[in-house]
Amino acid sequence: MSDRRDRHTYTYDVVIIGGGLAGLSAAAIITQGSDAAIAIVEGRGIGSNNPTPMTFADVVEQFDLADYVQGRYRRFTFHSPLGNKSSHAYDTYPLVTLDYRGACGELLRRSRAAGSVTLILTKATRLQGTGDGGWRVHLANGQGITAPLLIDASGQGLFATRALGLPGPRMFSHCFGQTLTGCDVPDLEEVFFLASSDRFGDGGGWLYPLADGRVSFGYATLSTMAEYPGWMVKERYYRALQEFAPYAGWLADAQPDHIEAGTIPICPPRRFVYNGLLLVGDAAGQATIWSCMGCEMALLSGQLAGRAAIEAHRRRDYSTATLGIYQRRWDQDYRRIYRQGVLLAPVIWGQGEVNWNRQIPLVQQLTPEQMLARLRINWPLLPWWKIAFIRAYDWVGRIRRSLVAWLKSHRHSREV
Repeated sequence: MSDRRDRHTYTYDVVIIGGGLAGLSAAAIITQGSDAAIAIVEGRGIGSNNPTPMTFADVVEQFDLADYVQGRYRRFTFHSPLGNKSSHAYDTYPLVTLDYRGACGELLRRSRAAGSVTLILTKATRLQGTGDGGWRVHLANGQGITAPLLIDASGQGLFATRALGLPGPRMFSHCFGQTLTGCDVPDLEEVFFLASSDRFGDGGGWLYPLADGRVSFGYATLSTMAEYPGWMVKERYYRALQEFAPYAGWLADAQPDHIEAGTIPICPPRRFVYNGLLLVGDAAGQATIWSCMGCEMALLSGQLAGRAAIEAHRRRDYSTATLGIYQRRWDQDYRRIYRQGVLLAPVIWGQGEVNWNRQIPLVQQLTPEQMLARLRINWPLLPWWKIAFIRAYDWVGRIRRSLVAWLKSHRHSREV
């Protein structure tokens, strides 16, 4: 039960920072399995970043969110700005786009129906230990809340990571896009991933047809910095909107409806669990580095964290010994997949649009099922020696290219 200590401080069993899919998935599980009193702290509003993410149809069905699907796709196309394209067709509709804000609202309703959930619409500003193993969260409205367990689902805010100086995600995808109305898209059942581009963004892009003549279109830039000049990402997006054929033609007369911009932390740290603290979703860098699809992992990680929280509440033991079940299960199911993505990221995302264009015909050789596995689990999973060889080969190539460039520059300076 929550307890009001004084005029400015309230106590709960669990505090969740962030009202996105990860935090609300955790809240829904906790309320279904315990009597824990939960406070959800959200600075802007439930699902406030309001993107239009693509995910897998079976994930939506698993979490009973089919009512919040905005588009269904049975064709997937990977397209390079330099011209090469691969397409895969399906008998069913394995890929969907989600009404993110609507799905978040639904998870909140379920949580409230099942248990004690208090939504606090203000920003968390500071975090400190209480001295007895718990946490005190200071809020922008001048109040404070305490709990023995904190679940950080703050997304790109990385609230606990920054407040406590913890190791965090090592790379960030800086995105800018829009939902556009009045679009002339020829096939509403075909979804597009757009390859990395020197002109538009080295993080790749997307085009998702939605209902009522709307489209979600955007591009991303990758960086090791959490902060990145927003005007550069935005400028590249508008260049793609004007130059990337055939999409520029399809969207020529479209009108902006909603901006979809933000930063996605990727490359997860080694640890998500500390005494009295769980990191989930984007706050733990759990979006897939190979496609930046975060909905599935946000929902599943929130679920795993919620189950660990139920056990900790039952035992009244919030140590890593009890909470660590979340870390162990995540590592067992996903760590190898993510480790490969992290190790190969410098090679894959730094290869430039010419090499991306050359590789797309190889992608076309995949079966439809293999293409989905590539999106979902970074298929194929490689042995460690092959990953090491790829990294070494890429390093030698970079040294060779740098040496050739230096020799050319040196020769030119001598001739001058």
